[in-house]
Amino acid sequence: SNKGLHIHFIGYLDGQRHKNSYQISRQLGDIWSRITEGEGYFHLCSTKDKYPVRIDHVIHYSDKSAVDGLRYALSYLAKQDQKEHGIILGRSRLPEKSNRGRPRHN
Repeated sequence: SNKGLHIHFIGYLDGQRHKNSYQISRQLGDIWSRITEGEGYFHLCSTKDKYPVRIDHVIHYSDKSAVDGLRYALSYLAKQDQKEHGIILGRSRLPEKSNRGRPRHN
């Protein structure tokens, strides 16, 4: 079925502070429902066999397979074909790199 104009969203959270992506995803869905006054469609892509990669869990920077899966998901959502109205893109700024914490060697 055609759901009309829609958006996809991938967010990232600090894995030290947030362990439950499902709970936060549900909260975002509730906010979306309020913003759109019940007209917005929300679908939580929980882990299912039909998805080629999993990004619904903490991804460690050294886990090459998980990082590659995240790259795949991002490239899929950013594809230009099938974008009848063009690409609408927004992003937030990453904080400046800190010298705190254990040094990374990757």
